[in-house]
Order: sequence, then C-alpha cells, then structure tokens
Amino acid sequence: MANRVLAGKTVLVTRDKRQAASFSAKLRAVGAVPIEIPLIAIRPAAAPEAIAALAGRLGEYRWLVLTSVNAVRFFFPHVSLPRPLPNVAVVGRKTAAALVEYGVSPALVPDDFTAERLAAMLAPRVKQGDRVLFVKGDLASPTLPEALRKAGAAVDEFTVYQTVPDLSGREPLLALLRERKLDAITLMSPSAVHSLARLLGEEASALLSGVAVACIGPVTKKAAEREGITVHICPADYTTDGIIKAMEQYFSMEGR
Repeated sequence: MANRVLAGKTVLVTRDKRQAASFSAKLRAVGAVPIEIPLIAIRPAAAPEAIAALAGRLGEYRWLVLTSVNAVRFFFPHVSLPRPLPNVAVVGRKTAAALVEYGVSPALVPDDFTAERLAAMLAPRVKQGDRVLFVKGDLASPTLPEALRKAGAAVDEFTVYQTVPDLSGREPLLALLRERKLDAITLMSPSAVHSLARLLGEEASALLSGVAVACIGPVTKKAAEREGITVHICPADYTTDGIIKAMEQYFSMEGR
C-alpha cells in the first residue's frame, strides 16, 4: 500500500503457531512489525483410526460441512482421493482454499463468512432425510446443525480438533503491555479473547489502555465486549486481509 500507514506499528499476532506465520508475513508486507504470542493451541480431538473410519464412510452422506481450515487440516489427510465425495459446504474462502489443495471444490461457499449465513443457504438445499456430516472443532456453534435438523436433515457431528488456551506467553505479553510496546492486538476467535482475558485478569483494562484491539469479526467482537475489552477495529470482511485493511483505516485517522 502506497501510504503504508501500518509502517512501524507493532502488532501482536495471537493465532495458533501453525497459522501465525502467514498472517505475520502479510503484516510485514505492509510495513508492520508482528510479534507472535499464541493465545490458543489447536490439537487433534480424535484418534487417527476413528477419523479414517469415518472418512471411509463418506459415501453415506449427501453433504459434508466444514467450517474451518482446521477441520480440513485434521480430516482430509484421512480421505482417500480420488473417490466420490458428498456435496461439500464451507464457511469461507480460506476453508475453500484449503480444500482446493486436496483437489476438492466446494459446492457451497456463502458470501458472508459465518455459520449463520451458511445455515441459511444450505437449509433450503437439503431434503427430508438427507444425511449430513458436520466435521468441526469443539467450540463450533450449534447454529448450523440445528438449522439443518429443522430442515429435515439427519446430521452427524464429528469433533476432529479442539482449541485449548496457550498460556505459555504470559510473561512476554505482560512485559510488552506494561512497557507500552504494542500498537495493536489482533484477536481471531472467541477462544483467543477468553485466553487473553484469563492472562490479563483484573489488569486487563489498564494494560490494554492505548492499544488498538482488532477482532476478526462480530462473533469475536461480542466475546471481547462480554469480557469487558473495548474493541476498536472489526472488519466487514472476516479475513486476515480484511483485518489488515481495517487496521490501516483505523491508523490513518488523524492522531493515531
């Protein structure tokens, strides 16, 4: 970007270690200085044998629903391709892109990257008795499977990964905040919000004073507000590119 309003801004990246690198690279490309301190860790929630067994029965389903890149990451290595697959529905472009790496093109990708929007688009497409496999993380919203069941589908839910707090970076994070070395903190999920609130405790308000808090979307923003954290940035496009653009807009304001 020509004006490079993020040049020199120190931005905390709180994603799981595996996903932090690509976001940090995008921040460096616009001149920001990313610091990676993961607030969450993503771990498998099922034995490989169980995942492989379910993957072997995909032919029993009319639809396969995946709502995150991590669902693809933990499930698809166990899918023997090429093979006939159910219709695949995903929440957003990142999940669709992760599928393309396996040579799979989703049949349905909503324009608004939320489970609610996917539910609204998918429910009219399912017929009474259609079997749907919902591959998810342990913190997935019940909105989508509930909507599909109301539409008459038989939904099997399979938790393939879990999100746990990563508290290992507590001391470095506290030091950065106390020394006022952060310009912005990025929060990419409600679980990251809860981990941050747990790390900061009663000092949260004071420590975050003067730091721009950026949330990836409205669900994460609501989680932050429930924790008493003021949110300054929330993009309309719920992607890493969207949050970077929103930060650029925020810091381009006079006096930022």
